[in-house]
Amino acid sequence: MNHLDKTIKNVAIIYPYFALYRLPVLRELMKSTSIRYTLISDSDSGNDIKKIDPDIANKNLEDGGLRWKFIKNKWIYKEAILWQSGLLRLLQNEKFDDVIFLANAYYLSTWFATFYLKITGKKVYMWTHGVISTKKDWKWRLRKVFYGLSDGLMLYGHKAKAVMAKNGLPEKKLHVIYNSTGSIDDLIKKNEIPIETRNNTKQQLFKYPNLPIIIFVGRLTYVKRLSQILEAAQILIEEDFKVNVLFVGDGEARKDLESLAQSLNLTDYCHFYGSSFKKEELELLFNISSLCVSPGEVGLTAMSALGNGTPVISHDDFNYQMPEYEAIEPGVNGMLFKRNSISDLALKTKQWIVENRDTPEELMRSNCNKIIREKYNAEYQAELINTILLNNN
Repeated sequence: MNHLDKTIKNVAIIYPYFALYRLPVLRELMKSTSIRYTLISDSDSGNDIKKIDPDIANKNLEDGGLRWKFIKNKWIYKEAILWQSGLLRLLQNEKFDDVIFLANAYYLSTWFATFYLKITGKKVYMWTHGVISTKKDWKWRLRKVFYGLSDGLMLYGHKAKAVMAKNGLPEKKLHVIYNSTGSIDDLIKKNEIPIETRNNTKQQLFKYPNLPIIIFVGRLTYVKRLSQILEAAQILIEEDFKVNVLFVGDGEARKDLESLAQSLNLTDYCHFYGSSFKKEELELLFNISSLCVSPGEVGLTAMSALGNGTPVISHDDFNYQMPEYEAIEPGVNGMLFKRNSISDLALKTKQWIVENRDTPEELMRSNCNKIIREKYNAEYQAELINTILLNNN
C-alpha cells in the first residue's frame, strides 16, 4: 500500500525545549502530507542556549510556523533530573499514534510517559546521540534499559549504531538520521567573495596575512582543548612552517588562551575575533581559512566548516567525540589526528596544507560540501524520520 493512501499519523515530538538550530528540520517535518507533527516542550530553555521563539507557534505553517503545545519543566538536582509538568495529561488528552522523545534517562517524566504509551498501544521513539563509547558502566546499563523501552532509536551516526548493536540492542531498532543545522541552501555557501575583500580581511586580522590560517569557530571552553591549537602552531613555527590562528567565539577559556598565545610568542600569529553570529561574516572568515581545527569534540562546528567549503581536523577517538566527526573523510575533506597528541596535530595540519596547496578552490569546496549535500541537511534528516515512522507499523 502506498504511504499516501494511509490515514495521516499524529506524532508528537517531546523535548525540554527546542534549540534554534533545530528549526529547519522541524519546519521540514511540518511539510509532511502523511504525518501530522506536534511539538511539545517548555516555552523557555532556562539557559543561554539560543532557542526557537515560542511565538512561532502562533504563525500558520505556510508562514514558517510550527504546531507547538507548551508544558512546564521542573528541574531537580542542579538541572540534571527533569520532570515535565503536564506531559502525562497532555498525552492522555491528545490522540497521538507515535511519540518521539529526546532520549535522556534522567528525565523522570519520560519514563512514566513511556510506560503509559506502551500500555495504551502507542509506539515510542527516542531521538538521541546514542552510545559511542565502548565503556560499560552503570550509566550504560541504565541507558540500555531505557533505550530498550523504545520501538526505535533515531541516532546521529553509524558509530553509535555499531556500538549499541554490539552491546545487545536489536539492530532493527537502530536508525541513523544524522544531524543538521539547516537546509541544503542554508548550509552550502557559494563563497562568491571578491579576492580583494578576502585580502583586506587577512590584512586587518594578521601581521603576516599571506600565511595559512587555522580557524576555530565556537564557544571558547576548556573541554574543547583549544590550547592544543596554539601548542601545535608553536611546533610548526619552530619547524619554520608558520601559520596564523583565528579564534571566532568567546567563552570561559578566552583569557587563558590569550595568555598562552603570549607566553608561546604567538601574539603576531594569533587573533581573537570574538563572537559572531552573522552568516555573511562567518562565511568570509571560513573562506580565508585553510583549515578548521577542533582538537576536542568537533560537533556542529564540522557542519559549519564543511558547508563553507573549509576542511576540518579533529581527533580520532570516537569514545570522546561527537557523532558529527563521522562527516570527516580523511584525505578528502579533512584529517583525524591522535587524540591529545600535539605533535600529531601539528603533523596533520602541516601535511594537509602542504598536500593541498595546489588543489583548486572549487574542488576543495566540492569535496567539503559533498557530505553536507548528501546526508547532513534538514531535508534528508526529515525524510529519514518520516520513513522510519511510516514503515514501522
